[in-house]
Amino acid sequence: MLNLYITRHGETKWNTEGRLQGWLNSPLTEKGIRQGQQLHQAVKMYDIQKIYSSPSERALKTAISAKGKMDVEIELMDELKEMNMGQWEGKTLDQIKEREPENFENYWLRPHLFVKNTGENFDEMLARTRKALDRIVKENPAGNVLIVTHGVTLKALMSHFSSEGFIKFWTKPVVEQASISMVRVEDLYKGEILLYGDTRHFEEMEMRE
Repeated sequence: MLNLYITRHGETKWNTEGRLQGWLNSPLTEKGIRQGQQLHQAVKMYDIQKIYSSPSERALKTAISAKGKMDVEIELMDELKEMNMGQWEGKTLDQIKEREPENFENYWLRPHLFVKNTGENFDEMLARTRKALDRIVKENPAGNVLIVTHGVTLKALMSHFSSEGFIKFWTKPVVEQASISMVRVEDLYKGEILLYGDTRHFEEMEMRE
């Protein structure tokens, strides 16, 4: 049995400014750095044997902090990058809403109607994450694996195991950064979601301090 533990990178400067990042990057904040350290508790708690990470700097730095000094391999996968938001990247939510009100609303409420703007649409992003899962599951028929990724990508990965489908899963609350969502995988795309946005490892670190 394969246990997939999926997390978001730590908080970044652009997160605090309400800017979409996509394939661009902004540095981790002090809180974001601490969240990576908190993830180290999850790596120990869940006996993580391998880490797959988006190559985006904010995700990789989070993955490195999560690994700590443990003998755990980190493998980078382009397929785990955030959704490419094209011309929206670096813009604040208010700026995007003002310029493209209908498309902005579709992005949040009707993703199947969202029109990409030199970036990706949701179908392309879902196909990319399916490719990532295909490889990860084939390479790890059993064990405990951590995936360090991004907010939209995390929902896409989880939705492949949800009977609700992506459009309905998309409406779920955004999970906290560095939280743990977990799927027990029986077969490719057949699995049970056991955790969504769990933060018990935060408490574990607080107890140790």
